[in-house]
Amino acid sequence: MRRRPLPVHVGLLVALALALSGCESGGSVSRTVAMAEQPTWHAGDSWTYRGRGRSGTYNLTRTVLREGLFQGREAYEIDAGGTHYRYTKQLGYLARTNGDQITRLATPPEDWQWPLQVGKQWSATVHWTDRTGGQEQSYTLTTVWAVEGYEDVKTPAGTFKAFKVTRREIESGASQEFWYSPEAKGWVRIRARNTADGDYEEDLTSFTLR
Repeated sequence: MRRRPLPVHVGLLVALALALSGCESGGSVSRTVAMAEQPTWHAGDSWTYRGRGRSGTYNLTRTVLREGLFQGREAYEIDAGGTHYRYTKQLGYLARTNGDQITRLATPPEDWQWPLQVGKQWSATVHWTDRTGGQEQSYTLTTVWAVEGYEDVKTPAGTFKAFKVTRREIESGASQEFWYSPEAKGWVRIRARNTADGDYEEDLTSFTLR
């Protein structure tokens, strides 16, 4: 697993990253009064993606299995290619599980801040715990989020109006870009760089909403 440096002057770095995200979003993106409210997912909702990562191309379906409590929080249980994840009702990453074992846990969960609107920014400090092969590793990351645009995104599943949301890790330099579509109630495109899973990209090919 990639070595993660300890936070240094996090407050200053967060402020700088927020300023940079504002600069990057200017000019080429559409700024409108459009807003996206928090979606509600239901058992059976699913999104299928065509992806490309360090192991080559792949297809992946994320399916909502059920709603319920997880460590006292209301959460969705999601199957993604046989791996199960828990997301909060705000679509924040909560945990990854293997059977009854928690293999990754976020404390507190890294919630999205709703409603989405271009120009909105927030930050989060999350303590992560990874458990693999009988070993446990813990680290803390500060992330900076920004809603940078509202734009047309063409995917194999169709063309969607989507909010471009960026997530940047201050300590590691990893970044992710999400294009969230209110119509699809999920991400229609994802781009990631320098993450623990390497660089990858995914585009929506089909989806089903119950």
